[in-house]
Amino acid sequence: MTRAAIVAQVLLVAALLVPGAVRSEPYLAVRAGVKCMVCHVNPTGGGKRTDFGASYGQTALAGARINLAAREVVATDAAGASAPWTGRLSDWFALGADLRATTRRTQIPGSSETVAFNQTRAQVYLEVKPLGDLLTLYADERVAPGDAVNREAYALLWLADHRAYLKAGRMFVPFGLRIEDDSAFIRQVSGVNFNSSDRGIEGGLEFGPWSASVALTRPVTGGADRPKPISAIATYVEPNWRVGLSLSRNTGSGADRRMQSAFGGLRTGIVSWLAAAVYVTEEGTPIGRLEQWASLVEGNVEFAKGHNLKLTLEHYDPNVDVPEDHRERYSAVWEYMPFQFTQLRLGLRKNSGIPQNKPQNAREWFAQWHAFF
Repeated sequence: MTRAAIVAQVLLVAALLVPGAVRSEPYLAVRAGVKCMVCHVNPTGGGKRTDFGASYGQTALAGARINLAAREVVATDAAGASAPWTGRLSDWFALGADLRATTRRTQIPGSSETVAFNQTRAQVYLEVKPLGDLLTLYADERVAPGDAVNREAYALLWLADHRAYLKAGRMFVPFGLRIEDDSAFIRQVSGVNFNSSDRGIEGGLEFGPWSASVALTRPVTGGADRPKPISAIATYVEPNWRVGLSLSRNTGSGADRRMQSAFGGLRTGIVSWLAAAVYVTEEGTPIGRLEQWASLVEGNVEFAKGHNLKLTLEHYDPNVDVPEDHRERYSAVWEYMPFQFTQLRLGLRKNSGIPQNKPQNAREWFAQWHAFF
């Protein structure tokens, strides 16, 4: 696919997003018509939920609530129900956690099925506010699988009546659409996901519907020649739609890597749409100049309270100079939140790639329990 065709597809996505009406899961921000920072401590999204984000998950998302006072299941808006618990233990101290236990079955053409039980991933979050809303000390620790690994640990200082901030420490760099699924092509091609974090500084501005952030970072591992990324993201958010642009450049390790991403969201009735495209150019690779790109279009249908149907189409071209090497992935995931702190997920994914590469044509089924607060 030519660069002109890629640019045309990105512009088409943007054009489709603009005229219509319309948690690390950006579709929830689209559905609620708010910025990611409204529901997450991190201004660019992901990780621990704010008090509003925790309350939203227990009231707007859950099909019902367990009234802790009476030990009975009631409607989320029932009078006299116990107040949502946000994990806040005091004005200056709060906790949070996510645990995902997954059973997955994979079928590769010409091979027997493989089943993996109890693939567990868990994070815990710590938020300390010694100066109220002005200063936050934050930590995000992955405690499973394997040994504990720090994902984020930073100080966040808000300035100018919460219109500007400064962050320093270990963090996820601000780039692209921060969806939960790290296996998505847009996450793989960029290398920016929840398994990678850098050390550095980040600054941001918040003015009305506009948000903008810039980060200067270095990867946690590597020698003196390890990459030195500079990343930036800007978004414009309206109640029914949003658009964004993200840029990143990595120098070091003998390569020059440049990335661009355009993304957006749109709400049309009970459907919340997401779309994103990532284009990556690398100079100095073993094959010379390498250009690749990936895209995602996702629709989330809230067909009943507590129920969401996620339908996703993805495309990936690992080398634009090589014809017919592209891959696609189709996903259908049912998400059910019967009551607060619990989400059940059932999903089917079909991969389509080079016919002779059997793993690129695998089918996957999975069931997951997501417990969180």
